[in-house]
Amino acid sequence: MVTGRYPQMFISNGRLPDSRSRRWAVGARFLVLTLGVAIGCGPGGDPRKAREPVPEIEREPLPTWTELAGEVAADRLNVILVTIDTLRADRLSSYGSELVSTPHMDRLAREGVRFSNAATAVPFTLPAHCSIMTGTYPPFHGVRENVGYSLDETLPTLAEVLSAGGWDTAGFISAFVLDSRWGIGRGFDRYRDDFQLDPNKPSVNVGQVQHEGPDTIEHALAWLDEPRDDPFFLWVHLFEPHDPYTPPEPYRSLYTARPNDAEVAYPASLLGQRRGGLESRGVLDDSVFVLTSDHGEGLGQHGEGFHGYFIYDSTVHVPLILRLPFGDFEGRVVDEAVSHVDILPTVLSIVGQEAPPEVQGVDLLPLILGREPASPREVYTESYYSLYHYNWAPLRSIRTESEKFIETTNPELYLLREDAGETNNALLQERDLARSLRDRLLAYSDYLKSSGERPGGRPDLDTETLAQLRALGYLAGRASGGVDEDDGVERTDPKERIAVHRAIMEAQSFIGQGDEEGAEEYLRAALDLDASIVDANQMLGGLVGRRADEASRRGDAAASAELNGQALELYQRALALNPEHQASLLGLATSYWRLGRLEEALVGFHRLVELAPYESNAAIAMSDIYADLDRLPEALRVVEAAAAEEVAPAWIHNQHGELLALLGRSRESAAHFERAIAKNPEIGQPWFNLALTHEEAGRPEQAVAAYEQALEHAPYHFRAQFNLGHLFGRLGRPEDQLEMWRAAIRSNPEFVLGYYHLAKLHMDRGDDLDRAELLVREGLRRDPDGGFGPFGYFVLADILNRKGRLPEAREAVENGRRLQARG
Repeated sequence: MVTGRYPQMFISNGRLPDSRSRRWAVGARFLVLTLGVAIGCGPGGDPRKAREPVPEIEREPLPTWTELAGEVAADRLNVILVTIDTLRADRLSSYGSELVSTPHMDRLAREGVRFSNAATAVPFTLPAHCSIMTGTYPPFHGVRENVGYSLDETLPTLAEVLSAGGWDTAGFISAFVLDSRWGIGRGFDRYRDDFQLDPNKPSVNVGQVQHEGPDTIEHALAWLDEPRDDPFFLWVHLFEPHDPYTPPEPYRSLYTARPNDAEVAYPASLLGQRRGGLESRGVLDDSVFVLTSDHGEGLGQHGEGFHGYFIYDSTVHVPLILRLPFGDFEGRVVDEAVSHVDILPTVLSIVGQEAPPEVQGVDLLPLILGREPASPREVYTESYYSLYHYNWAPLRSIRTESEKFIETTNPELYLLREDAGETNNALLQERDLARSLRDRLLAYSDYLKSSGERPGGRPDLDTETLAQLRALGYLAGRASGGVDEDDGVERTDPKERIAVHRAIMEAQSFIGQGDEEGAEEYLRAALDLDASIVDANQMLGGLVGRRADEASRRGDAAASAELNGQALELYQRALALNPEHQASLLGLATSYWRLGRLEEALVGFHRLVELAPYESNAAIAMSDIYADLDRLPEALRVVEAAAAEEVAPAWIHNQHGELLALLGRSRESAAHFERAIAKNPEIGQPWFNLALTHEEAGRPEQAVAAYEQALEHAPYHFRAQFNLGHLFGRLGRPEDQLEMWRAAIRSNPEFVLGYYHLAKLHMDRGDDLDRAELLVREGLRRDPDGGFGPFGYFVLADILNRKGRLPEAREAVENGRRLQARG
């Protein structure tokens, strides 16, 4: 964004003498802004009334990066970014800690530049990484939380800029919340986010939707071993030390009763493994190495156990270390306030690439080179969680090298040099300073909101995705719209209600550990404190609804109905508080559906689609209900309307194709499956359906290829495995057929027909009649009511006949005939 696009009162007429310095002056948006405010008006004045121009300041030219690089071609340098989830700066020795041993991080700090005063833009993983990757703040890139948002595809990312400049790019991430479906993977030639969840296992835990640190590093190093002629950009994300705290040995024993510290020590050691891999491959000294974390962790300070709610330094102050391959920067410390948004422009400046015009961060090279800024640097941090989820006041802050002001109902001012723990609110003692910082914060916040705010895309949250998010503890999802922070309402200060939020976060933590009973206890405690919390009612409704599903799977219809009724009441309470709460509307309609109250379910789903036309789950549910009622034309109309939306996700196009096939229009359905695949090639069902159309059209080889794609993206798709095995048999590949059918019953142990067909295959091959008998009997055991027909008994009879057990064979035939007669 060029200087000319700034509000006029924020333009400085100072000049810097060389090209690198000029770029810094243009890029220093926050710096330019604060010059205008600080000089143009007194403390507490209106920044829009600035009258005096900023004085021109003569400076010595900075050395150019080319001069520093010498014989090194800066535009051929590799870029390595390592982000460690939930790592507090004050847990590293290089940041003054004596709590944890972090020798590899300390060595990196000794060799590079340590920024002592770095802040995240927002203490949530996905939006923080969006700020890192775009160089913009959340009000601009639009991603405000971890769930329910995706990065706007029009906003350039660091990976996209470097890829366009000739760099090979790869990202290896360890948490599902950074999955490519949220847009964060754009620009990477390789992006490892193959998180898999077995849909046949209703109980999930966080281990199923994260990659362990050594595994992530191993894949990253394997990628480095691939031949290449171009420089590379490599991003490695380590999920440790995120909750739940499950440190391995020896760290668990070294930090007894301090699991978070143990989890910090563990990834700190992994950094040594990472470094050794880089050194052995000879790439470290040809690389710009950036180490940071997305945010910290509350650990009980200010009453916050986790992160995302407050914006105190326990969750906002992050490590930021930059190791450069040339220049005399070893052990340099920069104390000025810096932000995640500064990483992109700094890295691009180092490697000779222009930053996109949208970037709101600044190039930190002048600070690295020891240049004093013309005015103290100020950076912005926010958390809107309390507003979006509880309708309490949002939190925004501005920090300098030595002060931090937090704007909320009861504002706070902290003098960081003497009060690093933010225990003494100096607002009343430093009123002029507080007013000045508040004016500058509000001016910059207004600028951010007026500079092209994006609402944040809506990701395609199918059922499996929702299950994976639930496994991470992210249950509430994106808050409903309609919350206006500027409506003049005096909102509750989040500090006053921390006990309520803490109970809800404990519940989410228990969900992440797979303990839904513990989660339910905390949610009920939160509602005892405040029954008006929409999220708590909705989340508890979800937990009770899942218990109803479990009862249904056990065949306990009465318990299922009772629990669904309880879930329904909870969703009704939530909607009484907020009639437009979309997650509650979805839960309400789903509960009606489970209870067989289909017309009421349709009313709920229709209302949800009115509020959120992009809500694919509601449109799909409606079409399923209409299909169950044999009202296929109505089902098709619902899906056609949803598919007409520009943001219609892959699942809608897939459903469109399935309905056309049910209506006997299979030739048309293939185009919609292909459209679904074009929207999102990473989901398996459209590939499966496309394979069916190829089979029906007599194209077995194309069907095989489509089934294989389905299984690449949905490894537990037992129907795809079974159909592919059948095709392998037709194509003369008996061993592949056998393996596929074995995989089908491993993927779904309740797949009765799979046992029967696999038993018959063993029998026909004549290779293992005992195995064949065991398989068919297992299928019959799982089908005590004969719901899958007589086929199993006839296969058993044939096996027994071949084994010479004729009386048993005749009995099996009679059992089969009885089922056959029953129809």
